[in-house]
Amino acid sequence: MKTKHWILGLSLGLLTAFSQLACESKTEKKAEKVGDEYKDVIKAQNEGDSSGVQEEQAELDSARQDYRELAKDSTRKE
Repeated sequence: MKTKHWILGLSLGLLTAFSQLACESKTEKKAEKVGDEYKDVIKAQNEGDSSGVQEEQAELDSARQDYRELAKDSTRKE
């Protein structure tokens, strides 16, 4: 009987740890997307394409908003 309890406890502990890692990876992915979009804005600025800069800036703003919402939701759950 003790063995079953140990296995169950260990399983729940691992499940909890992995679910926390999954949440962190979502925010990390969003943060990487923001970084990529920022690089695209800089690239468009260097090329001198004003319409391209506007498009890339809109995508960057959208990515930032997505990241903020995800970060806010993840802190509320904890």
